[in-house]
Amino acid sequence: MGKKEQILLKIKNSIRQEDPNAEIILYGSRARGTSSKMFDWDILVLTDKSANINETEDNFRNYLYDIELETGQIISTLVYSKDYWNNILKFSSLYINVSNEGIRL
Repeated sequence: MGKKEQILLKIKNSIRQEDPNAEIILYGSRARGTSSKMFDWDILVLTDKSANINETEDNFRNYLYDIELETGQIISTLVYSKDYWNNILKFSSLYINVSNEGIRL
């Protein structure tokens, strides 16, 4: 298993500790394959939780911080409820880009 796959597996496992049903999507330059070693990892997390989404986002970031320290890589995380993502953000440029280029983990 390569370094990229190892990091993605760690990200996936960390997020699943907080929410086993979360949808996890890699997007951006790493998903497109146009990144360099110094680029961050853009991760979208879609959760069934709609209450306290900010607290949920903080929890995900706390889990991922350990991976950042271990690997020296920056992980940028966006967290939305699945309902908000699929209804409110459906016509946003982010939604379109993630739909076209995102890789589900």
